[in-house]
Order: sequence, then C-alpha cells, then structure tokens
Amino acid sequence: MKYLGVRLKPKSFLHLGDREGWLEGSRVHIPSDTLFSALCHCHLLLYGEADSFIDAFKGAEPPFIFSSAFPYWGSELYFPLPKNQLAKDKFLKKIKYVNASLLIRLLNGECLEDLKDEIEINQALDCLPRLNGSGKQAGGLVPWRVEDVPRVSLNRFNNHPGENFFYFGQVSYVEDAGLFVLLKNIKKGWEDKINSLFRLLCDEGVGGDRSAGKGLFHQPEMFELEIPQIDKPGGLYALSAYFPRENELIDIESGFYELEERKGYIFSPANRSYRRRSIRLFSEGSVFAGLDKKGSLVDITPAVFEVHRIYRYGLLFSFPCKLEET
Repeated sequence: MKYLGVRLKPKSFLHLGDREGWLEGSRVHIPSDTLFSALCHCHLLLYGEADSFIDAFKGAEPPFIFSSAFPYWGSELYFPLPKNQLAKDKFLKKIKYVNASLLIRLLNGECLEDLKDEIEINQALDCLPRLNGSGKQAGGLVPWRVEDVPRVSLNRFNNHPGENFFYFGQVSYVEDAGLFVLLKNIKKGWEDKINSLFRLLCDEGVGGDRSAGKGLFHQPEMFELEIPQIDKPGGLYALSAYFPRENELIDIESGFYELEERKGYIFSPANRSYRRRSIRLFSEGSVFAGLDKKGSLVDITPAVFEVHRIYRYGLLFSFPCKLEET
C-alpha cells in the first residue's frame, strides 16, 4: 500500500514534553494528538475557523488519517519497535526504533531475537539505538541529542531570579536527520489543503518554547512510501496514539501495549488558563488483535469552558501485522 509522507527537518531545538509541568528532558518524536492540535491551530490561522476541520474528523470517514512524527536519518525512516517483540537480550531491549526493512520482517511474524546476528551484518536492517559493534555506516548510535539547559525565571516585580533555577529539556537532530509523518486515505480535494497546513505548521512550530524560536522546521518535503502487503494478517500495529471506540474494547486485553496519560492546558484564542480533561491513550508501537479498529476523536472540554469544544485526536493509523510472535 502507498502512503504520503512528509519530512520535517528541524531548524532549531524542539521541546516535546512528556507530561504537564515536565520541563527536563524531551521526547524525540511528535505524538499524533500533538500534531492534530497544531494542524487545528494552523487551519484557524489560514481559514479563520477550525470547526469545519474538526467536524471533518468527527465523521465516519475522516478526510485523511496521519501517524505520529518519527525520526528519519539520511534515506532511512525509523518506526517504533512493535510491542509484541519481547526481547531478552540486553542490547535488543534498548531498541526503540527499527527501519522499514526490519519493520516489514517483524510485521510478517519474524522475531527480533532471531534476527540479531543478521542485524549486525546486514546493511539493509537497521535500528535505533544501533547495536554496539555493528558493521553499520559511520556515525553515532542515534541521530538526536537530548540535553537539559539550565535556566532561571525572573521575578516580575523586582527582576530578580531568587531561587527560580531549573533545567529545560530540548532535543536536536544531526544535519541529515529529522522527523517524518505518514498520511493515508486522503479524500479527493484535500491534497492542497494538507500541503498548506504543513507548510504553515513548519513556520508556526510544534512543542514548547516556540516564542524563543524552538520547534520550527524547514519547509516540508513530500514523498511516497510503499509498504508491501502482509499475507493473512491477524492484527494491527499502531503508528499513532489511539483512543478506542467502545465497541473496539472487546479484545483489547489480548494486545501488547502501553498507556500514556495526556493532560494540560487549553491552547485557544478564547482561553489558555483552563485545564483540559485528562485521558489515557494507547501509545505508538502497540499491537492489537483484529483488523477493525479505527479510534475516535475525544471531547476533553472542561465543564467550566463554554466557548467551544476541545478535542483530543485518537484516530488509529496502523499497518496490518501477524501475531505469531509473542
């Protein structure tokens, strides 16, 4: 199957917080729900409203589905390791991302443990962090660097820092690396709008500290990616954060997954001081039995906020996979 890809090369550092109030450290990928919030904001700036954009995703057939943004390095795209790959080897346990060639092998039912020796010598199979001592091309084990920068916050009354010292996390990518997003099921007539939204997103930025120039990207680069079909798949591998519909919970316990809590403040021209309702989403890399999961847009509007509704993106972007390996 063919997918539309969007490469996003950072202009500067990014701060991608893992949870509310967490300033130290940073994620190295952008979750799909964070991207949706940014795209809604861009739609508001471009067209003067965001309701039609949100309503389109609330319908039975959204205008497109998109993944979270994951690392690329040179010509290689890296995907989260499927969570049904339960490695015992101490080096394999450190793997967070696998390239497309290795991912296809895993989605076809092969086991990561059995592929370790081949990964070390086969240039076509790659992972992040790279295995120590592997015969890969020159370079580090990962294409990013996460660092904590010391900061102080000044008292607004006397301009004195006092004891307001803290660390602020940021992630940077090497010269030929960045992030990519995949899109599928694009409705006719939405291609130009998608291009416009991502172009503006690059200028508006994603994540924290955007007023200081963080989270900005060079103009997006569109490309096509083809993933071979899986013969007789039995499950789905998630490439986005996922909030299941009620009828999708029946066999959820048989999957391999992690849950992540999402909370924080409303980002809206109407108000930025109210907290959104917190929810838990299934994280990227989760593997579920069955082929009929779609996910949903979740209303997280706090009771005290009446200007408009607030939504969290939980639609599932997935690849079919086999479930033999456990």
